[in-house]
Amino acid sequence: MKNILFIGPYRDSNGLGYASRRYINCLATKSDINLSIKPLFFTNSHIQNPLDLKTFEPYENAYYNYYDFVIQYGYPEYYVYDKRFGKNIGIVEIETRSINRSGWSSKLNLMDEILVNSTNALHSAYDAGVTKPIRLLPEPYNIGAYEQSYSPFFVDKKETNPFIFYTIGQYTDKKNIKGIILAYLLEFNRQDNVRLFIKTDDYDKKPEELQESIKYDINEIKVALRKPQYCDIDYVVGRLSDQDIIRLHKDGDCYVNACKADGMGSCAIEAMLANKLIITTKNIGSSTYLNSSNALMVDSINSSVYMSNSILNKNIFTIYEEWNEPNIISLQSQMRSAYNMSKDNKEQLINNYQKQIFDMNSIKDHILI
Repeated sequence: MKNILFIGPYRDSNGLGYASRRYINCLATKSDINLSIKPLFFTNSHIQNPLDLKTFEPYENAYYNYYDFVIQYGYPEYYVYDKRFGKNIGIVEIETRSINRSGWSSKLNLMDEILVNSTNALHSAYDAGVTKPIRLLPEPYNIGAYEQSYSPFFVDKKETNPFIFYTIGQYTDKKNIKGIILAYLLEFNRQDNVRLFIKTDDYDKKPEELQESIKYDINEIKVALRKPQYCDIDYVVGRLSDQDIIRLHKDGDCYVNACKADGMGSCAIEAMLANKLIITTKNIGSSTYLNSSNALMVDSINSSVYMSNSILNKNIFTIYEEWNEPNIISLQSQMRSAYNMSKDNKEQLINNYQKQIFDMNSIKDHILI
């Protein structure tokens, strides 16, 4: 039996926290290891949205004198190399290019091995001067959970049966939810039977403050457009349970990922597992798994990074890094294409999904080598 220590933000209720919990659940399926876990905190989400993690307590309470593997997940500036133990592995989230001024390469070079979840991250790390071995490995998912039946998320959907575009993410420049709202309101009119649903959060704002910000942004866009009527937009602020997120994916019609940068596009991957049509930005992390053969791709242009962060450490991105700005006209066009797409064309895209590469049962034996 090998002793494994996993360190990551699994108590956070954001995307990094969700991914951490999936890694832990994946490792826990291995019968030949003893697992111990310890938390990091990247945001205040564990305070705003505390999680019930009783099932993780046995792993939190497990201590061993020696660890064969120490796995650290998240941002490299938090990495610490412990020479007392065996192999030190960093599972890193690199979302942008030209990271050589971030200081991350020196931290990554402390590790014995690096795991990344996209080809963008792989190239970014090597270009920044990382010399340690790097492996590309998708994040693990419980695929079976997306094949089950769930109660409808949209309880009123049967009344008018609208085509529902939906998105999930922080209300930040990187996630570009305002760009989705703009494209949606530009493209569709009241005669189109459509609806946009947004699940979002911002850990620098109270829920009521964020709701007011979203309401303000929507109204400002409407003032600029000067249409007589607008299609429906609904949004929910705060955490949804893991099951409710799956219900949302199962009940929506088209997932819209207009991010300027992402790791591997975790929410888009979940939409894939739920057999949903996907719109996504070209040339970002999720392009490792989504392309014109299985998704509707939005044209983008390479640009410098500028954004505020809701991470406790505000230096996650630098102005010298690069990401890809989605073209709003292209996003409009792809949303229209999704709305008008025939059942056969939709099935053709969905049939090209490679869902099995995300199955935790196959990934569990590739994390520790």
